[in-house]
Amino acid sequence: MKVKTLAAAILTLGLAIAIPQTHASHADGTNTSDLVHKADLIFEGKVVDVDYRTSDILQADDVAMPHTYVTYEITRNFKGRSNQDKLITLRFRGGPDDAGNTLIIPGVPLFQVGNQDIVFVRGNGVEISPVVGGNFGRFRISKDAVHSDAWQEIWLRSNGQLDQGNFNEDKKSVTLRIGIKEFTFETETKAEWTPPADATKLTPVQFRKFLSDSVNQHYTPQALSSLKPVKSVQVHEKFAVGKAKPAAAPAVPPVLKKLDLEAPHHVEMTIRRD
Repeated sequence: MKVKTLAAAILTLGLAIAIPQTHASHADGTNTSDLVHKADLIFEGKVVDVDYRTSDILQADDVAMPHTYVTYEITRNFKGRSNQDKLITLRFRGGPDDAGNTLIIPGVPLFQVGNQDIVFVRGNGVEISPVVGGNFGRFRISKDAVHSDAWQEIWLRSNGQLDQGNFNEDKKSVTLRIGIKEFTFETETKAEWTPPADATKLTPVQFRKFLSDSVNQHYTPQALSSLKPVKSVQVHEKFAVGKAKPAAAPAVPPVLKKLDLEAPHHVEMTIRRD
């Protein structure tokens, strides 16, 4: 995937950066049970507001980091509920800072007002991204289709696992506004994905039913009603980010055959200045 600014800003030096190319692929069997179990809240809703704020300096080793606040109007709960009833504000690391920079972290979803999504939430206000599995727990819902955060089709296998198929041809170039700037994200696919014979491309109605059935298989109505409400983060409440401590890389990186939601992810953070 490549990301660049629009023509109005390309005249400034150093604006275009490259992110490793993304190939049409699937998630090698996204474990829905893991997504359901690890989520504090699973809901469907529409983004009604996107705001930005930099973290506070409360101690000497704190760093000022830009954050994005995404507010959803909830239309349906599959698991859990928000302490704000039909609204919830999620906080993500990244966004514009106070010096004209924009921080984009691969794996952290980006949002625009009007997005309709099903979101698996965990650690809101604590994690870099409160979406389970980085961006694996965000599903885009349209009138007749379901896509991943990266605009890949969602397919259901006969074993109950989800696969991510081909990219939406209409979304290979997407322009998003982050703060006051606009960026164009381009996807370059190298190969077409062939769905397995036992796979079904899900419609929104089918996906909702599948998700409801998955939740009900693991939780009784009594267990669901006893879950603690998930806190909606307030934009103006104080919070701090401590300076990152270096950690030694493992001698031999693990090979992951399945999506491991607990596995450490290599995160690259890019700050761009206009």
